[in-house]
Amino acid sequence: MASVSRTLRLAAPLDDVWAAIGGFQQLADWHPAVATCTKEMRDGKECRVLGLEGGGEIVEQLTGKEGGSYSYTILEGPLPVENYMAILSVGRTAEDTLVNWSASFNGTSDDAEDVIAGIFEAGFDTLEKRFGKPV
Repeated sequence: MASVSRTLRLAAPLDDVWAAIGGFQQLADWHPAVATCTKEMRDGKECRVLGLEGGGEIVEQLTGKEGGSYSYTILEGPLPVENYMAILSVGRTAEDTLVNWSASFNGTSDDAEDVIAGIFEAGFDTLEKRFGKPV
């Protein structure tokens, strides 16, 4: 099983960062690759259907939410992964706010880890522009 993990330090209060990214249905509000995010219930579980910039859809299911984190899995989509499970979390150090995004999965192509890393980094670039990097 492969894994990708990225951590971003931000110069903003934890509550502000979590308010911007902590809702499972908010991904289109801050990730540049996501044009739309539509809530659906499937088998009694909360899902989001992500309409991607340039076309395509990914369906993800919320698997847990606690404090400053949520976890999810991909049900359908064009990404080169199977058995994808991820966690997005926000925490605080004495100096700044940390955002951590990590995923484990079975890659279905040689570049699967690079694809997932690129998705995480594109989202983090947007957050860094919005909230600023600590000095």
